[in-house]
Amino acid sequence: MPARRSRWPYISLIPIGLGAWAPIYAGVKARRRSWIMVGIVWSAIVVAGFVKNSLSHAGQSGNDDLAGLLIIVGWVGAIASSFVIRSSYERQMASPLVAATEAGQARLQDRQHARRIAREKPALAREIGVGRPDEQGAFDAGLVDVNNAPASALLRLPGVDDELAARIVEVRTQTDGFSSLEDLGAVLDLPGDLVERLRDHVVFLPR
Repeated sequence: MPARRSRWPYISLIPIGLGAWAPIYAGVKARRRSWIMVGIVWSAIVVAGFVKNSLSHAGQSGNDDLAGLLIIVGWVGAIASSFVIRSSYERQMASPLVAATEAGQARLQDRQHARRIAREKPALAREIGVGRPDEQGAFDAGLVDVNNAPASALLRLPGVDDELAARIVEVRTQTDGFSSLEDLGAVLDLPGDLVERLRDHVVFLPR
């Protein structure tokens, strides 16, 4: 027996674009920011149409044709988007593994991007908080800045205990920081397996 299809896309069929928020519903349920943004865009276009229509009727600057076009574009766009993403929504909601996989891939991509920023644009990396999970509002990307993060943040790293975190803080103060993971491993005489465990989790921004 075929699986029952999701009914939420039919919200978008509500006349004159009043259901343009349907993709927002799907995005919230599935935790997909892109779908939420699509719904916001179509809803905003519909609202703009209603505003222009109201201004026109009030005798202010406005255009009935443009207002009607905006409403239709937002309405049709929301309908098309809702039915296009329905299959993806159903796959994701049917399997927690799919949702976890997509979220994991997004985190890996964010981490890779943040490491590239730290390498190529360290000033920008510091500005947005790459590697600083201790700072409120920072985009740490799951990384820890070994040269600047406090000991409490260093403890988030695999294989780093209180003793090692304290050694890192002490040595980086004396040497003005580490230049790389290899430098960290050599200076602190870390085991090779620990160095490899840290590789995907650390950055080394200037002090």
